[in-house]
Amino acid sequence: MMYLSNKQMIQLAVPALLAVALLYFQDEILTLMHEELPQHKVGKILSEEVNIYLRINRDINLYNTIEKKVKKRELSSAWLSKNFLYKKKSFKSDMKTQKKVKKYTWRLDAVFPKHDMAIMNAQFVHSNSIINNAKVIKIKFDSVLLKTSKGLRWVHLFH
Repeated sequence: MMYLSNKQMIQLAVPALLAVALLYFQDEILTLMHEELPQHKVGKILSEEVNIYLRINRDINLYNTIEKKVKKRELSSAWLSKNFLYKKKSFKSDMKTQKKVKKYTWRLDAVFPKHDMAIMNAQFVHSNSIINNAKVIKIKFDSVLLKTSKGLRWVHLFH
């Protein structure tokens, strides 16, 4: 036969007594907890707020992406206008001296074969254009074929 001390008897009885007390007073305990503890929104209201937050976050990311693209386009258009579109033209007397100095020189700056266009000597040209007494015959992805008084000549990018 085994005998239990008073301390051991209390340790065995306390959980059982607490369980009976919780079962009997559960409504009063829940009411007290709702009154004393803060309540959190649950269910439909919380999910709606989460959806609103996610939509706002997505819109912010989209706005930031668009803003970056706009800045990049502004920089590109400023560079194009500075380097190609609004070049100061020389006076006629200066142009005659320039033609004499650069009579048969060509520099290919950019090529746009899909549009059949190129930029040569800082001027836009297309097939059948005339530049420095040479006619543009063909535009490829990396070169332009010119017909000069001395014959056909290929002008390549980066040469």
